[in-house]
Amino acid sequence: MKVEAMLWIAVFVLAALALLFPKTRAISLSAIGVAIVAIVAIVVIAKRGEPAAVVTAAPTAVDQKPVDFERFHIENLDKADPEAKNRIRVAEIRFDQIRAVAGAERGSIGRIVARLYNDSAIYTLTDYGYDLAVQDCIKAVCTTVFDQHGLSAASVPPGQARDIEIAIRDGNTRELPPIKILGTLSILLTPTVTRAAPAISPKPAD
Repeated sequence: MKVEAMLWIAVFVLAALALLFPKTRAISLSAIGVAIVAIVAIVVIAKRGEPAAVVTAAPTAVDQKPVDFERFHIENLDKADPEAKNRIRVAEIRFDQIRAVAGAERGSIGRIVARLYNDSAIYTLTDYGYDLAVQDCIKAVCTTVFDQHGLSAASVPPGQARDIEIAIRDGNTRELPPIKILGTLSILLTPTVTRAAPAISPKPAD
């Protein structure tokens, strides 16, 4: 770049000389032409020597799916005891005494409580799946205002019952207002899957 600058200075000086001294104008103009050609040659050579700019595409953002811990837990249960989900039929468990517990805001629902019955005569229930639908009934027309599906742990021996509690989860709707009932509340809670521990064999008598 220093040589190029010097050549441009020379061009300006020669141009001034051509204007001041008409007798040497032809020589000055010839020298100016040579200097301009040299400048162009230097620029071309410099451009060829520059490394080509590597254009790197910005990495596209990868959508990260949230980890489904519930499904992960289910898969671990199935691997640890593949027969667990076959020991108690869904028809052998049931919910009763179902009611809602009020949430923090007036008129809202915070959780559902119920009694879970295990009608199996052999196996202890260890996990249960459920479908929950909360309905708001106005003038005999019921509309589902919330639904939830889940799997929860329990320990209900054969022929017994235990009180359970289901928290109302908001999932990915944390910015939405809480569930409120304007008419009459109706709760539909049904079992979907079961898991049970192996039956304990009685100890032989001494």
